[in-house]
Amino acid sequence: MKNDKTKIDEILEKIFNMRTINKRITKESLNQNNEKLKKIYELLGKPCENKKIVHIAGTNGKGSTATFLENIFFAAGYSVAKFTSPHILRFNERILVNKEMISDEDVVKYCEAVMNVLEENGLQINFFEIATFVALLYFKEKNPDFIFLETGLGGRYDATNIVKSTIAAITNVSFDHVALLGNSLEKIADRKAGIIKNRQLCIYAQNLAELEEAVKRETDNSVNVLEKYKGFQAELDNQNYNTIVKIVENENSKESGNIEKSENIEKINNNKNNLEKTFVLPLFGKFQANNFLIAYEIAKIYGISDKVIQKGLDEISLAGRFEIFSKNPATILDVAHNDDSVKVLTENLNELFKDDEVIFVLSVLGTKDIANIFKRILEKNYKIFITSLKEVTYGLSAEEIKKNLENSSISTKNIIFEDEILQAYNQAKEMVLKKDNSYKVIVVCGSFYEIAKFKKLFL
Repeated sequence: MKNDKTKIDEILEKIFNMRTINKRITKESLNQNNEKLKKIYELLGKPCENKKIVHIAGTNGKGSTATFLENIFFAAGYSVAKFTSPHILRFNERILVNKEMISDEDVVKYCEAVMNVLEENGLQINFFEIATFVALLYFKEKNPDFIFLETGLGGRYDATNIVKSTIAAITNVSFDHVALLGNSLEKIADRKAGIIKNRQLCIYAQNLAELEEAVKRETDNSVNVLEKYKGFQAELDNQNYNTIVKIVENENSKESGNIEKSENIEKINNNKNNLEKTFVLPLFGKFQANNFLIAYEIAKIYGISDKVIQKGLDEISLAGRFEIFSKNPATILDVAHNDDSVKVLTENLNELFKDDEVIFVLSVLGTKDIANIFKRILEKNYKIFITSLKEVTYGLSAEEIKKNLENSSISTKNIIFEDEILQAYNQAKEMVLKKDNSYKVIVVCGSFYEIAKFKKLFL
């Protein structure tokens, strides 16, 4: 087993370091890369042709939506596969079948299979693209009933978009990765909507004109669940850190989405439902209701009962989504890493704590809109520790973040800059445990990498 572990470390290190040749990103270069990915997919034998696949894009909420679907369909007795990114502690977290991670041996096996095809054909692709092909090969072997596939970046030119999906799902559109996806909501929405193929059914969850227009350019067969279930309510259970979703259905909303136009599937008739339904989501945040509604709509299409839906929800545990890491001191981990997700995080905190009760420990990547993220956080009277992620690609030291903020004319006088996350956390912990001050909770956030780095300290 020791040798196998060494082997997986070696091959993951090799693919982590793989980069495509840097060149100016143009529509032509993106199309060329897309054709290359299609060629590799064919060379690998088109591993996920004719499968039931739900393809999920969106700026935030993709992982939560995929996890809702995974658990609901598994509870309904289906075999399920899920591909998400990034991972927190282990690469294997990205690739699951029936809620179990791919083994180290299979990671090595399929990485080598992909690498062999690349070497034999003189082709070069990046880490995420290799990971996608590893997942598809593994899913071919396991042959699940359903595959839930999360895009890595954007959609139209994403590596996951080489497969033919059954249903396209889009959670939302906001500003992130603007250097790669575009600096307008219209451009970003166009990339997300690029996962829609052959005028197939698209289910989305945002009342945003740019997204609605992008979806309608790709298909005339779509459902905006926020419109369909317009009367839904989301309430927070502050004691159990759950979200209560109440769906009020009318005659129109009782009809599920039409998938007759999608490939490889027959229309499934759904039974009439009760007028009002209540579901308990074991994730904290009203925004999770939007993600759930996408999963709920897809579950309805396949005739899954409300009882089974709740059974699936009860089994959900999702790392880094308002995760209660410790109760003494109270410590919350959240992968919020852009302006919209940080906004949601602060709204959730407002439900539970006063501003002067919260201490942030965070770092961000240099590719993010650092100024707006910190403006959002500094609107509150939070205590803030900024740490370093210098060891990861695009990561910044605490000092580099400080300079970035000062260049954006953002005051840093109330921020403590401490490269070492453990030192920052220990200082925050002392402040929370001290009886004569107001601090009650530590929030670690800013990046998947920050959460991973923090968790590794306590393994």
